[in-house]
Amino acid sequence: MKTIKRMHNLQEAKIIVGFLNAHGIDAELMDGAINSVLPVVTGGVRIAVPVAQEAEALTLLANAESGAAALDDGDQE
Repeated sequence: MKTIKRMHNLQEAKIIVGFLNAHGIDAELMDGAINSVLPVVTGGVRIAVPVAQEAEALTLLANAESGAAALDDGDQE
C-alpha cells in the first residue's frame, strides 16, 4: 500500500476513501482509530492505495479537485 494523501479531518478522509472506492480504487484509511481520539497529535490520517492503483487514484483526485468530475449544465435533468 502507498500513502497518497494525509488529512487532518477524519470525515473528509472517509469521503475521499469512499470516492476512490466508488471508482474502483482499493483505498483504505490508515490511522483512523487513533486519529478519532487524537487528531492533531498524530499528524493526521493517511489514505493509502495499492501501488498499482496509485497513478489512477491521484488522477481521480486531481480531476475532482479541479472540478473536472463535476456535471455540466447539459448533464443535469
